[in-house]
Amino acid sequence: MDELGMGHSVADKYARSGHPSIQELVAEQGTKFRTDPAELLGDFWPEEESIEDFLKALHEWRGHDRSDRAA
Repeated sequence: MDELGMGHSVADKYARSGHPSIQELVAEQGTKFRTDPAELLGDFWPEEESIEDFLKALHEWRGHDRSDRAA
């Protein structure tokens, strides 16, 4: 874990002072904010698959299988 100096860890600091601010988290983690929305696009589903296949998979992943619902 990162040390703040003088024997205090980051966890100790937040245990005493409460939750870190957004600015503190960004500084600690070296987070960079994306300015181009295209950078956020993921390639997680094959283009040749239909939207129905995607929705079916999504429901299965979330545990919402339509076949076991009450009538």
